[in-house]
Amino acid sequence: MLDHIGYNNLLMVTEADKTFTYRQQWFQKLAPLLGRAEFRDIYNLCLVHRHFNLQPGERMVATGLITQPEVVPASDSTPSDIIPSSWTSAGIPFEWKRVKAPAEIVAPPPAELVREFSEIVGEGSVLGISLAQDPLPEGEIWCEHSNYDLRQHILEIKPVEVLSGGQASDTCWKIKVSSDGGPAEVIFVNGCKCTESDPHQPHPPPPPVS
Repeated sequence: MLDHIGYNNLLMVTEADKTFTYRQQWFQKLAPLLGRAEFRDIYNLCLVHRHFNLQPGERMVATGLITQPEVVPASDSTPSDIIPSSWTSAGIPFEWKRVKAPAEIVAPPPAELVREFSEIVGEGSVLGISLAQDPLPEGEIWCEHSNYDLRQHILEIKPVEVLSGGQASDTCWKIKVSSDGGPAEVIFVNGCKCTESDPHQPHPPPPPVS
């Protein structure tokens, strides 16, 4: 898993979003892999990013629709109700979630998936793998926003139009397989309205006077 230093070195969401270029080409390469029957509807494609800086011992843990930093013991003594929910392209978990019952536990991506995914995107990619989210009705989408004072990252269901207009970042995509046997395609399912960096982060120094 990423420790707090590794997590804090991830790009902020808007930076990661800008870095992810040539999207359709990447989607075409990844859709056949994530669209396989053994992976489809279990894992999604995600944008690897952060929203807050973590302190030593903290992890980003989702409880219901709210994700926030929590002090969690090392992996060999992690509570059984906390499982990884997002991984880098190298298969390293960087976000977690709390489950209510053993039946909700989902295994991490198998080594085969991580290996093939990493071979496609490279280990330093801003693309990663996340657990699939609950499906939504047509015309609705998962929308993220952050409360920096509470250090909370909040997920809500919104009309898809809320994220139109280029004022938000795409952060998660699912794979849809055509019912007529056509190629798998990538569908946007999650966006973030966090269009600014954490206001509590220090500003960089001004450029030197020439």
